Amino acid sequence: MKLKSVFLSILPRIPVLLWTLMISFSLCCSASDFLKVDGTDIRDNYGAGKDVHLYGTNLGGWRIHEPWMSPLAGASNEWDARNILTARFGKDAVRDLYNTYWDSWITEIDFRNIAEAGLNCIRLPIYALNHMDDEGNWRLDDTGTIDLSRIEWTVNKALEYGLYTILDLHGAPGSQNGAHHSGRQNGILLYSTPRYQNQLVELWKTLATRFKGNAAVAGYDLLNEPSETFPGAMGPEVVNLYDRLYQAIRKIDPDHIIIMEAIWWWNTLPNPQEKNWENVVYSLHYYQWQNNEDFTVMKNSLDGWIQDAQEWGSKYNVPHFIGEFTLFGNTESWNYGLQQFTETGSHWTTWSYKVLGRNNWGMYNTAKQNSNVANIATDDLNTIKYKWSQWNTPEYFSPNPTVINAMQKATLGQNLKRPTQAFTAKSEKQAEQNIFVIVN
Repeated sequence: MKLKSVFLSILPRIPVLLWTLMISFSLCCSASDFLKVDGTDIRDNYGAGKDVHLYGTNLGGWRIHEPWMSPLAGASNEWDARNILTARFGKDAVRDLYNTYWDSWITEIDFRNIAEAGLNCIRLPIYALNHMDDEGNWRLDDTGTIDLSRIEWTVNKALEYGLYTILDLHGAPGSQNGAHHSGRQNGILLYSTPRYQNQLVELWKTLATRFKGNAAVAGYDLLNEPSETFPGAMGPEVVNLYDRLYQAIRKIDPDHIIIMEAIWWWNTLPNPQEKNWENVVYSLHYYQWQNNEDFTVMKNSLDGWIQDAQEWGSKYNVPHFIGEFTLFGNTESWNYGLQQFTETGSHWTTWSYKVLGRNNWGMYNTAKQNSNVANIATDDLNTIKYKWSQWNTPEYFSPNPTVINAMQKATLGQNLKRPTQAFTAKSEKQAEQNIFVIVN
C-alpha cells in the first residue's frame, strides 16, 4: 500500500519528469560541442575531446555595409550613410530601412548553402552602432532588454544547420582602424577616446554575458583588423586593449575561446604566456594584392603564410585561424590554397559569403545585373526600402563554382564536427539536479 501511495503521488508529475529527462538526454548529447584550446589544437568537450577544425565563411556586407560588395550608394561607409539617412528621414525610418535590408540579404537558405558547401562555421561581423549609439546608450527591444536579437537569431539559425558561429566585432565604437570596413572613416578614434574604449569593453561584457555557456558560439573575435596606423601594422595600444578586453571577458566567461588578430604579422602579438592569456587563438588575414592571377605568385605566398603559421604557432603554442582571405581569380590557387590550409591544420573563413559582381570574393555572386542599389542621398524613402528588399540569395545570386568546389574538395573526408545544441555540460548538471528534485 505504501508503494502504491508513493506511485500515485508521483503520477501527476510524470509528464514533467519525462520532459526533464528528454532535455537532460539532449544536453548529455551536446556537452561535447563546447570548444576550447589545447595547445595548438581546438578540441570539443571543453578542450578534452576530439580535435576540431573550423572551416567557413564570413557573413560580410550584411550587418555593416561595404559599398564595393553590398548595395549602398551615396555614402562610402555606414557612419556617413546613417547620418545622411537620419537627417533625411529620422531615426525610426532609418531603423525600418535597415531591418528591411537585413531581412533580405541573409535568410535561412543561406545557412543551408554554407553547410552544403562542406563548411561548419560562420564568422559574423558585428557593428557596434547596431546595438548602441555613439554615446554608448544601448538599443533596447520592446521588453526593455538590450537588443541582441539579430545576433541571437544568427547563432540559433547557424546551429540548426550544424554551423558554429564566431562573433567578430567588425566595427568598434570610434573605429579601430578608420577604414570603411570598420563602418567609420573620419578618424581612428578608439585609441584616443576613453569613452569609446569603455563602450567597447561594455559591448564585449554584454556579449559575454548573453552567450556565456553557449556551445554553438565557437569564440569571440575581439577586433577586426585593428591598428593605430592602419593600414600600417598594429602596435602596443592594440595589445593593451586586447588585454583589457581579455580580463573583462574572463571575469564573466571563463570558457569561450578568445580570438586576437595580428595585423599584419605574428610578431605584432606577444607570446600569450607572457600575458597569462589562456584559451586564445591567434588570427591573421591574408590578401596577396600583386599579381594574384599568377598561380606561381599565389603559391609562393600561400607556402610562406603556412610556414610562418607553423613556426609561430608552435613557438606561441596557439592555434592558427585565417579569419579572412580570398585567393582571387585563379582556380588552381583556390584548390591548392584551401587544400594546404586544411591539411596543415589551419582554421579558416573566407571573405565572403556573397558579394555584388562576378568575382571570386564571394561564394555567391549577383546572377545578373541588379539595379536595386539604393542611393541613400537621392532616392526617396519608399524607393530605398524597396531596393533594399530585393537582395535575397535565391532570386538575385548564383553559386560560384570556383570557390564552392574548392571548399568541398578541401573538406571532403574531414569528418567535420558540427554543433547540435547550444547547451553545455554545466547545464547538463543543472538538469540532473532538477531530476533529483522532481523525483524526491
